[in-house]
Amino acid sequence: MKRGRISFLIFLLILALPVVALNFGGFNVGGWISERTDQFMPQTAVPAAEAEAAPEDPFQWLNDRPDLRDTFIPNEMTQARYVTVEKVLSAEELLNDGEQAPEDAFLGLYAAARAPAQLIAYCAEVIATIGTTCDLTHTQTRENREGKWVMNGRLSFIPSSDLGDPSLVENGQLLSARAVLPQEGDLRPPNNAETRAAMLSQAQTLCDRLRDEFGNCVLTRVSLDVHELWITDLEVLPAGTNPQRLEATAEFTVYVDPMQVDATGFADLVAEIVNPA
Repeated sequence: MKRGRISFLIFLLILALPVVALNFGGFNVGGWISERTDQFMPQTAVPAAEAEAAPEDPFQWLNDRPDLRDTFIPNEMTQARYVTVEKVLSAEELLNDGEQAPEDAFLGLYAAARAPAQLIAYCAEVIATIGTTCDLTHTQTRENREGKWVMNGRLSFIPSSDLGDPSLVENGQLLSARAVLPQEGDLRPPNNAETRAAMLSQAQTLCDRLRDEFGNCVLTRVSLDVHELWITDLEVLPAGTNPQRLEATAEFTVYVDPMQVDATGFADLVAEIVNPA
């Protein structure tokens, strides 16, 4: 009987040991274990009603309309908006100062390799006039009949201007029209940074007028093409005349109700605005 009481007391002591151990020295070991365990336990998902609502995407309607998105998305560069630029260099102008000319067979490789560095510089004029961001997205090189190297580049950009609000148009359609920008005098303007910037600004001003008419307008393309004067032309011109002249063609795109204007009517209006009688 005495031995049974001792066994019972030992059993009670064993039951009490975890409690004593978990509170050893006043330190709540149980609480500490609980805290450490919580770090590795999967968290219960917050009910949708209690979660903070995600901010509404103001361009969601464009995401649902891929035909409009590339034209009107205001904060991304797309394939629908770009400026094409052109640079013409002689074989000597392809080389760096003091660089030895390669064999003729390798000149094409030189031109292709150096085109990106030559053409990306035109982004400065895009950003100064019609864009907030600009990048060179395509280049191409060729040799012309005069043995010079023609570099062509495509500069994609994010527009800096107000594009209008095409979401206000119901059952609309995209219409585009191109026109050569006007020039003064018998000669095309010289190919330089000032002229290129002026042409880009002029194209945007014309697009702004179309936006006032239709509620939206995007300058989707500007082509800056170089034309070189013949030596016979230069002989009768003042000394120092820039032989490279510039021609600019702009493309304007609007989203309109087809009952308001059709493709022909829009092209006629663009021609009238660009070259008023």
